[in-house]
Amino acid sequence: MNISAPLCAATADASFGPVVDAACRDGFDFTLLFEQSIFVLLPASLLLLVAPLRLLKLRKASVKVTDNVSRAIKLLALIALWATHDGPARLNGVSVAAASVSFASSLMSCALSYHEHARSLGPSSLLNVFLLVSLLLDAAVLRTVWLSLSRAAVSTAIQAVLTASFGLKMALLVLEAREKSGHVAGRQALAPEETSGLYNRAVFAWVAPLLRTGFKRLLQPSDLFPLDEKMGASGLNERFWWHWQKGCTLRSALISVIVPRLALLAFTICQPLVLTRFLGFLNDETQPVNIGYGLVGAYGLVYLGIAATQALYWHQNGRCVTMLRGVLVSAVFARVTDVSVVAADDSAALTLMSSDVDVIGRAMREIHEFWANILQIGVATWLLSKQIGYAAAGPIIVSVLSLLATLFVSPLAGKYQVGWLEKTQKRVGITSAMIGHIKSIKMSGLSKHLSATIASLRAQEISASKPFRVVGAVTSSVAQIPLLLSPVLAFAMFQGITAATGQVLDATRMFAALSLITLLAQPLFWVFEVVLDLSAAFGAFGRIQAFLVKGTREEYRTVEGTDVLGPSAAPGGEAGLIELQTLRPLSTRASSSPSIAHTDTAAIDLENATFSWSPELQTLSNISFSLSRGQFALLIGPVASGKTTLLKGLLGEVPHSSGKVYLSSSRLSWCEQTPWILNQSIRDNIIGYSHFNQALYDQTVKACELEEDLRQLPQGDLTVVGSKGLALSGGQKQRVALARAVYSQPRIALFDDIFSGLDNATSQRVFKNLFSSTGLFRQWETTIVLATQTVEFLASADLIIALGHDGKITEQGSLAQLQAAGGYIQTLVASKTLVENSDAGQDEISSESRDSDTAPKVEYKAKQVEIKEDKRRQLGDSTVYKYYFGSIGKVFLVILLGIEIVWAFLQSFPTVWLKFWTESNGQGNDNSGYYLGVYAALQIMGVLWFALLIWFVLVIVAAKSGISLHQRLLSAVVNSRLPPFYKLLLTHICPRFSQDIGILDRNLPLALVVTIASFFGVLARAGLLAASSYYVAISFPFLAALYYFLQRGYLRTSRQLRLLDLEEKAPVYTQFMETLAGISTIRAFGWQKQAVLKNHQLVDRSQKPFYLLIMVQRWLVLVLDLTTTALALLIVGFSVKLRGSVSVGLTGVSLVQLISMSETLNMLIQFWTSIETSIGAVARIKQFAEETPDESLPGEDRDVPAHWPDNGHIVIRDLEASYDESGGIKALDGVTLDLKPGEKVGICGRTGSGKSSLLLALLRLLNPSSGTLTIDSIPLDTISRETIRSRLITVTQDQFVLPGTIRQNIDPSDSYTEEAIIAALHAVKLWTAIDSRGGLNATFEEDMLSHGQKQLFFLARAVLKKSCGKVVLLDEASSSLDQETEQMVRTIVNTHFQSHTVISIAHHLDTILDFDRVVVMDKGRVVEVGSPRELLQSAGNGKFKALWEANGRGGLK
Repeated sequence: MNISAPLCAATADASFGPVVDAACRDGFDFTLLFEQSIFVLLPASLLLLVAPLRLLKLRKASVKVTDNVSRAIKLLALIALWATHDGPARLNGVSVAAASVSFASSLMSCALSYHEHARSLGPSSLLNVFLLVSLLLDAAVLRTVWLSLSRAAVSTAIQAVLTASFGLKMALLVLEAREKSGHVAGRQALAPEETSGLYNRAVFAWVAPLLRTGFKRLLQPSDLFPLDEKMGASGLNERFWWHWQKGCTLRSALISVIVPRLALLAFTICQPLVLTRFLGFLNDETQPVNIGYGLVGAYGLVYLGIAATQALYWHQNGRCVTMLRGVLVSAVFARVTDVSVVAADDSAALTLMSSDVDVIGRAMREIHEFWANILQIGVATWLLSKQIGYAAAGPIIVSVLSLLATLFVSPLAGKYQVGWLEKTQKRVGITSAMIGHIKSIKMSGLSKHLSATIASLRAQEISASKPFRVVGAVTSSVAQIPLLLSPVLAFAMFQGITAATGQVLDATRMFAALSLITLLAQPLFWVFEVVLDLSAAFGAFGRIQAFLVKGTREEYRTVEGTDVLGPSAAPGGEAGLIELQTLRPLSTRASSSPSIAHTDTAAIDLENATFSWSPELQTLSNISFSLSRGQFALLIGPVASGKTTLLKGLLGEVPHSSGKVYLSSSRLSWCEQTPWILNQSIRDNIIGYSHFNQALYDQTVKACELEEDLRQLPQGDLTVVGSKGLALSGGQKQRVALARAVYSQPRIALFDDIFSGLDNATSQRVFKNLFSSTGLFRQWETTIVLATQTVEFLASADLIIALGHDGKITEQGSLAQLQAAGGYIQTLVASKTLVENSDAGQDEISSESRDSDTAPKVEYKAKQVEIKEDKRRQLGDSTVYKYYFGSIGKVFLVILLGIEIVWAFLQSFPTVWLKFWTESNGQGNDNSGYYLGVYAALQIMGVLWFALLIWFVLVIVAAKSGISLHQRLLSAVVNSRLPPFYKLLLTHICPRFSQDIGILDRNLPLALVVTIASFFGVLARAGLLAASSYYVAISFPFLAALYYFLQRGYLRTSRQLRLLDLEEKAPVYTQFMETLAGISTIRAFGWQKQAVLKNHQLVDRSQKPFYLLIMVQRWLVLVLDLTTTALALLIVGFSVKLRGSVSVGLTGVSLVQLISMSETLNMLIQFWTSIETSIGAVARIKQFAEETPDESLPGEDRDVPAHWPDNGHIVIRDLEASYDESGGIKALDGVTLDLKPGEKVGICGRTGSGKSSLLLALLRLLNPSSGTLTIDSIPLDTISRETIRSRLITVTQDQFVLPGTIRQNIDPSDSYTEEAIIAALHAVKLWTAIDSRGGLNATFEEDMLSHGQKQLFFLARAVLKKSCGKVVLLDEASSSLDQETEQMVRTIVNTHFQSHTVISIAHHLDTILDFDRVVVMDKGRVVEVGSPRELLQSAGNGKFKALWEANGRGGLK
């Protein structure tokens, strides 16, 4: 072009244009007025409006960056830019305004840059957006200035100044984009995205180091980037509760997603506009080729804009979803620490944290798609009307009808979702309880029954999910109707409207309309999906809200503030304390109780207190007593008299109370009857949330008689005890829980029958170390309340409180006072010899103590376990897919692939049919009816076929695979070998039944169907692209190579992140379940805040892989979007170059397919990554099922007689067994016994001596390493283990309440009549209590019976089963019973099991005194056997005699 000649009229640039006349600058430019109005004035004005808001926010922020050099350089560049602002080239009102506003924007940029640099961690997004946009627009203005103005009209100086200004702005763009991570002050660990700029985030460059690390080696949690400070659970939880009554917690996070989504919408709408213009250009060869090149640039800009804005949008969206997840999980946990114990439901709360949060997260991920797609539909409809006139109403009619159908169906989704979640909640709750009590369940022979119960619950859950899945299938099918049927109706209406005018659908009009219909209808799939997900999310939100507003524990006590230790504290004790929460500060308190001599010394004071668990049933009434500081009270009474309720009342855990309850200190400790043991090391269990103090810890371990136990463990106190302490004996668990109470150095200590699981000698030593006049608690002046059935300790108590069956105090006072009164206490001690500090039998005990004292102190270190690198985490494991598809079945898999292939054909071929139609129209043929009819038939068939596909996968395939995989997982748990099972953390197993099965049910089926459909769809569209534009096929080999290396690099990291995501969630669920189980203990110790803080740490750890996996997935989408951009440029570039020789119809097919392929690729990646995440759940199930050792061994298949064991002759020869796989420490060492039929044998010994191991060996739960076990001459290693456990009558120490009624608990196999059941309950004197609660058909709640009553109940189950075999095993069957009830148990054994061989483990030696023989065990060996009375009367110091005398008994009466 000859730019020196004035080619344009004088007024050409004075009009708004926007495009100049064809004669001016080849018609390929904008007018100056338009450029100054839009390109200069608009962005500068927007900056002036937005920047002050940002400056206000920055002024409140602290200084974060200390790099003053960079700030000075940027300011100099900005000042230079300000100085280069010259007057306008042509003076008019708009140009003067543009120059003035641009000048002001430069000044504003100076202020913004100055504050952003120091007070923001990352580069200024506002400045970078402004500079980038204005730079692109300035390029157009600069081109116009150089081309439009003659040398006479403008001086070269102005052109030079504008060019210099452009160069300065480019330099400034580079300076402002620089990151400041090296100059951040006060923060050590920063998330890369915190310091990343807009461009870094737009291309996910900050993710690249993680991708490289994951490609090179196995990722560890420490390799993951830190979490952004704004996404931390602690801050989010604090803001959540502050906003609970005020509004949205994540308002800023939600708003931040809107801007990039609007930008993405704008670029998306530009696609059909550019397509229409481009096809018009190809049709009109008179247009200059420069326009074609400009359209190539426009295509590049649109597709690059889509890629960048989509990346920014999903980045912000991922942050928002991650923050929402953190908020909800933390909020549910925080509420758990406050909720009343009667309102706490572990299964419900766990379901909230897993399933409900996932449902809400999925809806939140798509919520912005809803409004954006509605806008897109509106704009696309308006543009469509420009192409086909009133026929544009066709898609609207179809869409409205589809939307109405969806809205009609969607409310059902929420209803069915809630029903499904309730069934899930029930199954998960029962399963987690089963896993926690797996040892007791196996011993009782109930594992198969409970397995069948859970399998039945799983079947009910799948049935409950079917209506929801059907609704989902219907909604998904309806969502396809607008996409498939809208073009049919639109083209049919167009043909009808234009029949009179003779207009035809040429290629340009048809494919432009089709692209707009695609933009109009495709979002409807997401709209309908969002409607369904939102409906489900509202149900989940409702459940979470109902939980969050549940009644919290009301503080009815008066509790003084935290006090400090007195002078009697142990040296260094302060360091071991934690800061406790003040429940209710109280400065002064006047007491009206006459029993308190000195009010200021009262530690516990109750006046007319009444406690009940329900308003209707009063448990305790008119309770009044007081204890001074340092006093020791014993709480005693018959079974179910309310001892535990009184202790819980002192803790503030009983929901209904009246009267006055006063505690002088909030520093409490609490030890339950059933010990609360965490799945951590013994040391961690003792320390809890306190600080570690070595001197106090050693003192505690010694006082609780744990030193010998720790020596026997391979890793000492660093041994992980397993779920609920599975690896420990009952006595060891009790002493570990006791040690926790001691270590906290409480002012007030409450204990509930803590000696029931200990042998007599150990009980005496522990009592002396802690509770006697020289014990630790007395040294610390701790006020103690101990509920116990051990009468021997009464002499040590300052106050004895006796409760009666009516829930009232029957008597209280010192032992001397109560003995003189002749009441309940006097009857208890009548036959006992009581001493305060017994020295009887201390020779044996003292010798053990001396051995312990002289033994060298052992320092334990965690065993260094060599971590094997599992390359499958990085490289993948194709067998996982085979495992999953195997659960579907070959037939179903072949059917699925066939349906998917046909669906891919029905998606793509109709576009080719339209090309045939346009060619026919171009040749003047009038066959529109024929082509339209075939097209309509294809599209209707597509809708029906998709409905078949989605129904088949969601309803048939999902149900089959879900039941199959759950059954494999359940079988692995039920058939697992017990000792290795100890090492499997509860947290490793329960999440498989909740999280992993939930993923299989909810995510995997939909991800599977859409992924396969999208994959075949992409292949079909790629084939159409190659057929329509042959030159595109040239790029396919390069694209194949790119995709190959891309998936190699991506999958190596994404697989590991997927597994880390699942693994890091597990500790969150574990802490949650353990906190629920021990919430009373946590609150008693005042550890709520520490538990919440730990939860925040665990949530943050789980958030990192979850969030980074989303980001890595979006990085892949970005790369694929850029690939689509390259394909688009290739198509339009070749079309411009080959204009005149290319088919407009084929080019239209290619470009329309490209629009569809971009969306299909997006869906492919989104759902493929969902499959990748979901398949991790399958991998975990597969790994567990295959690697969990099965307890059954070859040869255990012998059939036994129907009535075996009908004699009960038990022979044990040279039995050795070990829990340690290496056999280093023997639990049983050379045990030999011959138990005659009908013989009653008691097993005793100190805690950990091997008593329970012998029972486990008899029940085949502990595999002997050598020796033989026979019952009635049949070796036990030849019989099925389930047969053995079902034929032996076992009453275990730790009983498990089965889900269901009382009848189902006492008779799980439904084998006995109602009369027989009632008779068994009468035998243990429980029928009256059960009948008053609803009888046999009443639901057996956990709190229905007291601990002692539960022992009687399970003894009644044994009485009911007495005819099934002649061997009875009792493991501490009467440990929690009072003396009168113990005597009843002895009577039951002597009458109902008179002809049975009975083996009873006992710490209360009274219960086995009348047995035929007693076996004393020590360190796994039998050290003494004989008649109990003969052993006691024999001369010398025998083992049994020493144990008897250790209880304070002088001799036989």
